[in-house]
Amino acid sequence: MISIVVPIFNQHEMTDDCILSIREHTDLDYELILVDNGSTPPVKMPFTGYTSVKLLRNETNSGFPKAVNQGIEASSGDIIILLNNDVVVTPGWAGGLVSLLDEFDIVGPVTNYAAGLQQVQTPFYQSKEALENVAENWAEEYEGEALEVNWIIGFCMAFKWEVFDKVGQFDESLWPCSGEEIDFCFRAREAGFKIGIAGDVYLHHIGSQTFKIMDVDYAETCKRNGAHLAEKWGDDFWYRQLVEVPDEAA
Repeated sequence: MISIVVPIFNQHEMTDDCILSIREHTDLDYELILVDNGSTPPVKMPFTGYTSVKLLRNETNSGFPKAVNQGIEASSGDIIILLNNDVVVTPGWAGGLVSLLDEFDIVGPVTNYAAGLQQVQTPFYQSKEALENVAENWAEEYEGEALEVNWIIGFCMAFKWEVFDKVGQFDESLWPCSGEEIDFCFRAREAGFKIGIAGDVYLHHIGSQTFKIMDVDYAETCKRNGAHLAEKWGDDFWYRQLVEVPDEAA
């Protein structure tokens, strides 16, 4: 079983769209874990049919990394998928990510909005139906394509429970968010785990929505957290996403 962990801070309508897309397009056995990070009004238990749902709540916004840790620790699955509530998933998304976990230990999809190698250009879409059509055509065109990397962006990331068990929690000092998934990936690489991008799984990501409704200086937060990552992983960590494959000896 997979455990889909979705941290939430307000944005109730957007969250409903995310959950609805999960319900419509997840064809694997899964549980849904919602972490209400101080929303006003509180998040209500959604209708999800026969799907198991756990709803956790923090009375104040404790930050994305803490919410992620809470959700993972409350999970029952042997595979975790972290998902931002500003993401709309597409047909076959979970199966596409999980199938790559035979080759990799952490996997992320491609999208319209992300830093680094996961951002791609697709035909224009402006409706749910058009997005699904784009995603299905994309999956067919890039079937089986994957890229090994040092880190992925955390709008959606799937990994085996054993990775979290060995690597440990996401760094809660990186409040309210920004860079915690990169740090987690570098620690996973250090522990010997492989990370990949599923080139044939396309999701729609609105992006940076929580920052827009919080009284937080986005630029200053990124600068502070970036300095923390640079001190820990080197000044060039942003430029080391792609895993360099050594040239074979002639």
